[in-house]
Amino acid sequence: MRCSSSSSTTVRVSSSCTKTPPKAPVCTRPSSPKPSTPAPAPAPGKGHGGGSVFEPSKPSAPSASDKARAQAVSAMDEVLNAQANREQGYNGAVVVQDAANVERAENTNPRSSRYKAAQAQVKQHEALEQQQLARLSPQERARYATVRQELVAANNPVATLALQKLLVSGRLEKGTDFLGQGSVLQHLSDIARGNDLDRRVDRQTLLTDLVQELATPSAINQGSRGTCAPTALSIGLNIERPAEYARIMKAAASTSGAVKLVDGSTLYREKDTAFTDDRSGRALTQRLLAPIFMEASNGKDDYRDSASKDKRNAGATARELDALYDAVYGHDMAFDTRNKSTWMDRIRSELAEGQSVLAGIKYGSGGHQLLVTGLETIKGTEYVKYINPWGQHERMAAAEFHARMNGLNYDTRPAQTLRQEHRAFLAA
Repeated sequence: MRCSSSSSTTVRVSSSCTKTPPKAPVCTRPSSPKPSTPAPAPAPGKGHGGGSVFEPSKPSAPSASDKARAQAVSAMDEVLNAQANREQGYNGAVVVQDAANVERAENTNPRSSRYKAAQAQVKQHEALEQQQLARLSPQERARYATVRQELVAANNPVATLALQKLLVSGRLEKGTDFLGQGSVLQHLSDIARGNDLDRRVDRQTLLTDLVQELATPSAINQGSRGTCAPTALSIGLNIERPAEYARIMKAAASTSGAVKLVDGSTLYREKDTAFTDDRSGRALTQRLLAPIFMEASNGKDDYRDSASKDKRNAGATARELDALYDAVYGHDMAFDTRNKSTWMDRIRSELAEGQSVLAGIKYGSGGHQLLVTGLETIKGTEYVKYINPWGQHERMAAAEFHARMNGLNYDTRPAQTLRQEHRAFLAA
């Protein structure tokens, strides 16, 4: 697929990935980097990722309202993103949280424990929901009502709970997408109304999938397709700019299937997109978006989602992912596949600036792409915390993680620029 651009440039990237059991797509990454500067030694700092990315920002003395919202988010996550503590023997990691598939059958089965637990949580948080709605404008409240009614009509209390979580955490109405077209709430409202959706897209499925992914970004799952690199990038975008993720997803489901990016380029929905379940283990959202991003990461090859076992249809090298990263964020990102001795320092410095890092590690006979979100020390051992694009938060001993790394992609902007952008985002 070609990507058209107003500046007559083309965003193209190439890739290679295969899949190994039990559910491990592996991505081989040839080392052909553009020049990069070794990372400076970072100042000591905790980095980010120490808690839920949805916890309300807390002043030095949290107010009763802040505490109530944080407690509510924690309770909601017991259903949406349950804690886990199990070893992944085949990859040397520990699964910390394991988000359920957003199209899990139990979500709409009134007899299931998940359905009943979500229903109870929704009812429990109705008073807090009303308090938060009172802070919105009449137009925003109307949009919220439209989305909520559609989720109720879909008989999906899990998605309704996810919507409450977005409201309570402030991610629903704060900030706008990169093109200034609207907030998360506005894009969800457009989908709920069926505005400019392709006739093959099931509106309720798209809405319930997207609401859950926005509330729990780690629920984004590549399934059996070898799209780990662009999927990990999508998770990071969802965490950092949820409105942009929602806008891109809405565009992917549109009548034209044209997805305009902030750099001026346009990507298009793949011809073999699976609008119905293709047994890949992916939600409708990922069946729409992952092939689009994969095509933009496939260089001269033509990505065919329905032929994913073809070696050329999987993964992306650090260089190839860099081009997509640049286009999605609209500025020059960096990657490094040579200076291994500096990689952990680079991760520490990026985390200290509040940035996640896309890291490639050796996985079986190939490799796998992960989104690094933090560091922690347990009983004197340092661990890397990351989101695996199979729907899981995991951790791995830093020494092992570094030994298995084969490259990383990161944001080049200084901390001051990032802070200014974040303030502008929240003020929008």
